Amino acid sequence: MASDEEWYVLVEANHGTSDTTWNLEEKRHVVGGRAAALSRAEEICRTWCPDGWKPEECGRTVFEVSESSWLVEVTKEWWYESDNRAYTRKEHFRVAAGRLVHAKETPPAHPPEKKAGAIRRAFGGGR
Repeated sequence: MASDEEWYVLVEANHGTSDTTWNLEEKRHVVGGRAAALSRAEEICRTWCPDGWKPEECGRTVFEVSESSWLVEVTKEWWYESDNRAYTRKEHFRVAAGRLVHAKETPPAHPPEKKAGAIRRAFGGGR
């Protein structure tokens, strides 16, 4: 392993009812190489929750999809007094350990150049 390798744990969550709304929720840098990233990813599989959910209030099923990625289903149940019954909500997210292979900074935005107005262009100015 090269000493300049950078490893991350990535958490993607699906928001909505289709498979097209996955968002990168977290990108955590891990020091210690691949083994450390895999260990941290497994820990995150057991503790990460969607916004507003607490790990101690959730059920959880963790599937290892490959040696460096997991699919996690979390469930939460609550009681509605008005309906006198329990409701269950399920969410799922993906966790992966990945090595950074390329990064490029976003170029800064600049205001557009001012263009000559239509009248000035009509009289030959602002070309």
